[in-house]
Amino acid sequence: MKSRPLTVFLTILFGCFLVNGSVAWAEKVVKIGVSGSLQKEAGIGAKNAAEMAAQEINAAGGILGHKIELFFADDGARPEVGINAAKKLIFDDKVDVITGGWLSGVGLAQASHIFDAKKLWLSVGPATPKLAEFVKQDYNRAKYFFRVGCVNSDMFAKDMTIFAEDFYKKKMGLTKLALLPESSVWAREMADYLQPHFKEKGFEIVYMDVFDPKQTDFSPQFSNIRKSGAQVMFTIQAASPGVPLTKQWADTKLPVHKAGYSLASQVFNFWDKTGGKCYAEVTQLINGGRAPITDKTIPFYDKYVAAYGDSPPYTAFGSYDALYLLKAAAEKAKSLDTDALIKTIEKMKFPGTAGVIAFDQYHENIYGEGGKQPVWAQWQGEKKMEIIYPFKWKTADFINPPWIK
Repeated sequence: MKSRPLTVFLTILFGCFLVNGSVAWAEKVVKIGVSGSLQKEAGIGAKNAAEMAAQEINAAGGILGHKIELFFADDGARPEVGINAAKKLIFDDKVDVITGGWLSGVGLAQASHIFDAKKLWLSVGPATPKLAEFVKQDYNRAKYFFRVGCVNSDMFAKDMTIFAEDFYKKKMGLTKLALLPESSVWAREMADYLQPHFKEKGFEIVYMDVFDPKQTDFSPQFSNIRKSGAQVMFTIQAASPGVPLTKQWADTKLPVHKAGYSLASQVFNFWDKTGGKCYAEVTQLINGGRAPITDKTIPFYDKYVAAYGDSPPYTAFGSYDALYLLKAAAEKAKSLDTDALIKTIEKMKFPGTAGVIAFDQYHENIYGEGGKQPVWAQWQGEKKMEIIYPFKWKTADFINPPWIK
């Protein structure tokens, strides 16, 4: 009987330990770091969408009962700043997962630091195929990388040639192209891919020039394009603001259809920045658009617009999907252990807002059926980015620029 008080005491003490332990467990957080150019469209979109997803997931109970805590680091769109951003997230914020990103040169500079820290890297922005090459060359070191956002630049270059063939060649009978890539890493890689593959599709590249992203006067290029007889001008630009090129295209009534990839033209404020001169411009949306890609796409798009008053760039779709992919993987693995998550993600086919997220053996986002397919939109008025391709998702008919009959 003398042992009874001690037994009661130990029972109460153990119960308190369990209660306190469960409270501590419930209060544990999953720290997610978002690296990006936070003053640019890509970084703003990634930040906004990460916050949106985190709020939704936390309101629904978190990831395996753990709340998400976000940390942000501005990479300044420069490799050396990007390295410091990665180090901040890894060593100061002690994040568990890294997402975000934009320019390929920055992602390549950050890669070794993320690999050395053994952090799961759900990459959203950088499009260079070289990141997946790291996985191919040394899986054990680079297995932390997954391209969650857009497909790589070779694949959206491939998509560009398919669109050009289906739309401009077969539908409109246009085969003479001008190609204007900016001098960034991924744009040069795209141009290298496009030149032979456009020719395989029956196009003639009658003019090509690589331009400085800081260039504001395109008179020399436009003069040569007029002389070349080009019918369609494909631009490839992300670091370039896009505005000067578009405004001069309209102001000079350059007699070519303007299409291609332009980050700036993916968001509503491009209409205001160009004074509406982007009217009839066609842009490749490499990771989502307001089209019925999955049953999540339009609801996400409309919620983002309602919350932020602007359309989501490709990094917003990717950032939002990255957090939900992490949640789904953790629930499937029943663990937040990094190696367990990697093995689980490798086998997943996750229906995101911009298509199905599925990976090949080198952690590349798969292109096409069963994966991601870009959409092509045309500016047809203020806040009117109508989908014209793929035809199965079309929301409006194509219109010519007013000066082209």
